[in-house]
Amino acid sequence: MKVYDKFIESEKGDFKIVPQDKAIIKNPGLTKEQLLLKDLKTIAKEYLEIEKLKKSFVDVILKNLDNLDFTKFIDFPRFYIKETFLKKKGSSANIRGLNVVSVDGSSVTKKFMNVDFSFLKAIAVKYYFKKNHAAKIVYYPDLSGFNNYYVQGNFFNRDESAVETKVSIDMTFMEINLLNRLIKKSSGIDVIIIDGSIVIMPINLLFSKDPEISRKYDKLLKEYHKLYLNCKENGILLIGSIKDTRTSALTHLLRDTIQLLKPSYSNLTDFITTNYRNVIEFFSDIDLFNRVLKKSERTCIFNCKREIDKIRDTGIKKEIPYYFPLSFYAFYLKTTRYDTPCRIEFFMEEKHSFNKASERADLISSILLPISSLNEHYGLPIPQIEAHKRAVFKSKEVDLLLNNLTRTLNMHGISLLEKRRNRRPF
Repeated sequence: MKVYDKFIESEKGDFKIVPQDKAIIKNPGLTKEQLLLKDLKTIAKEYLEIEKLKKSFVDVILKNLDNLDFTKFIDFPRFYIKETFLKKKGSSANIRGLNVVSVDGSSVTKKFMNVDFSFLKAIAVKYYFKKNHAAKIVYYPDLSGFNNYYVQGNFFNRDESAVETKVSIDMTFMEINLLNRLIKKSSGIDVIIIDGSIVIMPINLLFSKDPEISRKYDKLLKEYHKLYLNCKENGILLIGSIKDTRTSALTHLLRDTIQLLKPSYSNLTDFITTNYRNVIEFFSDIDLFNRVLKKSERTCIFNCKREIDKIRDTGIKKEIPYYFPLSFYAFYLKTTRYDTPCRIEFFMEEKHSFNKASERADLISSILLPISSLNEHYGLPIPQIEAHKRAVFKSKEVDLLLNNLTRTLNMHGISLLEKRRNRRPF
C-alpha cells in the first residue's frame, strides 16, 4: 500500500480520501525516470479521482437546489448567508447614460544591496455609456491616461516583506485618493469599480510593530472612510471586483448550512452519500461556483470582512466603527460562458434590511452584465480592463525613470550595487 497526499491507494487500485495531516511522503527523492514512468501518472490519476468527486458533489447541489432553502436561518446574527437561495438568474440593464469609473494601479520595486526604489502609478478611467456597447472615455488625472507617478526610496534597513507592505499600502492610497479627487472634480458619477476589495486588508496591519506601517495603514483607512462618505453623499454605487481569489468563504458557509439543514436518510440524502464535509474541502469559491453557475447567474449574498467586527469587539482601536459604520457583502457573478465568476463586493448602511441588500446585489449584477460579456472568454467589466491596461508599468517606463535616477547618483560618485542574484557572472 502506498500513501500519497490526501489519498491512499489500495492493492486493488482504488482510492480513498485520507486526512491531509495523515498523508506522508514515502520517497521524497526520485529519478526523472521514476517521475515520468510512474509518479506523474499517479498524481494525474489522483487528480482525476478528485475531479470525479467534485463533479458528483456539484451534481448533488444542482439536483437539490430547491431543498437548499435558507429562509429559517437568515435572521440569525451568526448566519452569514443573507438570501434564501443559493443562486439566481440575473438580467442586463440598459446602461445608456451611466457614468462608470474604474481605478487601478501598479508598482515596480528595484532592489539593491543598500537601498530599494519603488515606482508607483495609478490611473482612473471614466466611461460615459451612450449605448450598452458604445462609450465616451475620459482619463484622470490627464487625458492620455499615463501621467500619475510616484517614486519612493526605502533608505532604512528593513526586511523585504516590510518594504513590500509599505509599497502596497502606498499604491492603494494612490488609487483611493485619486477616486476622492475625481469625485470632487467630476459630477454625475454613477458607479465606481475598484480592482480588488472595497475594504483594505489585512486589517491586522493596524497593529504592526513597524510604526511607519501602522501610521500609513491608519492614514489609508481614513482615505477609505472619505471614499465611503463621498459615495453615500453623491449617490455613487461603489463596487469591488476581484478577478482571482482562492478563498473558500462561501463554500464553507454552504457546508455549515447543509449541516444546519440536518441531512439524513430521509432528508438531503445525496449529501450524506457524497461525504460532503470532506469533498467540499477540495473547492475554492471560484472553483465550486464556476461549476454551479451558468452565464448571467449570481450566488446568494453573504457577509464578508468580518475581521473588522472582531477588532471592534476588542475595543483596542475605538475609531474602527468611525471608519467602518457599514455592512459589507459579497457574491459571485458569472458574466460569460467560458470564464470563471468574479467576486463582487459592496457595502450597505448598518441599519439596512436584508431585502435592500438583495436588491442592491441585483442592481449591481444588472449593471455589470452588459459591460462584462463582450468577450465570452474574459468576463471582467470593460472599465476595469481599460484601467488595468493604462496602469500597468511598461519596462521602458521603469527603465526611463531608473536610468535618470542612477545617472544623477553617478554624477555624485555613487553607484548602485545590484543583489548577487541579479549579477551572477554565469
